[in-house]
Amino acid sequence: MIETSSYLPGAFLPFSSVFLAGLTLFSLPALSTAPCRAEASPAPAEQAAVPQQEGLLLVAFGTSHQDATVSYRELEKDMLPHYAPDRLKWSYTSSIIRKKLAGRGTPVPSVEENLDRMAREGIRTLRVQSLHIAPGEEFSRMERQIVSFLARHPDSFDHVFIGRPLLESERDRDEAVTAFLRHFPAERKKDEAILLMGHGQQEGRCDMVLSDFARELNDRDNLAFFATVEGTRGVAPILEQLKKSGAKTVWLAPFMLVAGDHAKNDLGGDEEDSWASMLRKEGFTVKTHLKGLGENPGIRAVFSRHARTTADDLMTPKQAH
Repeated sequence: MIETSSYLPGAFLPFSSVFLAGLTLFSLPALSTAPCRAEASPAPAEQAAVPQQEGLLLVAFGTSHQDATVSYRELEKDMLPHYAPDRLKWSYTSSIIRKKLAGRGTPVPSVEENLDRMAREGIRTLRVQSLHIAPGEEFSRMERQIVSFLARHPDSFDHVFIGRPLLESERDRDEAVTAFLRHFPAERKKDEAILLMGHGQQEGRCDMVLSDFARELNDRDNLAFFATVEGTRGVAPILEQLKKSGAKTVWLAPFMLVAGDHAKNDLGGDEEDSWASMLRKEGFTVKTHLKGLGENPGIRAVFSRHARTTADDLMTPKQAH
């Protein structure tokens, strides 16, 4: 079992002592040396009823772009009214990003490290909320890691509830489309198109979920389109649809939790193969709205609902039908 002293608790720059009182924190100069604990503050009144043995683990793919973590800060603010601050923790599923951050002296624990830590802290009911967009490989990897940990440490928790990704049900889809269109910049004119960049996956997992989202988006707004970096929903067919749409201006926006590397480079960058460059070559005027989905209150509400209402308990044997 991993010792809790093998990684730096709370050493995640976005959640500074200015932002959260009462969390285990590090000041910037101490990140690579010794931890210093912030003095605990009384829990707000709305948190008084939160069971101290219930915790929340937020799991995202991760980002190495410090400015993009505004999405994570906003998500955390929405979750804190329902969980005691010292019972809410973060993990990244991307080992590449975790390694990069560790090299900078700002490590983020893995899923297994936080499972071990939270069990040692006496949390008996754990809610794990995926912050992935759709139930693809990253979400499946997270599930496998949790199941593997529980198989090796069956007495760690009484309950482990798994909150689903953003898009899975029709309700999720409808709320996500509504949230995105409602909070898009008002400067967009009626004859200007929107092109969203999702991530997708090379093997095409979740393509059906994302295709359903794309259809609903376009049904609600016939100048709103969706494509992915990977998978079968590439941008080439959408370029043809944009040409036929009559739009002269296209807004580019990421449909990703954070506006990180893909948003800054593959979507809105100056590189020849970026979507912005491709559109300009076709004669379009390009505008960008580089905001992560975590900055959208309607999207955050879907994640919060999933975290609070999930009944998917890995510790309870499923009944046969």
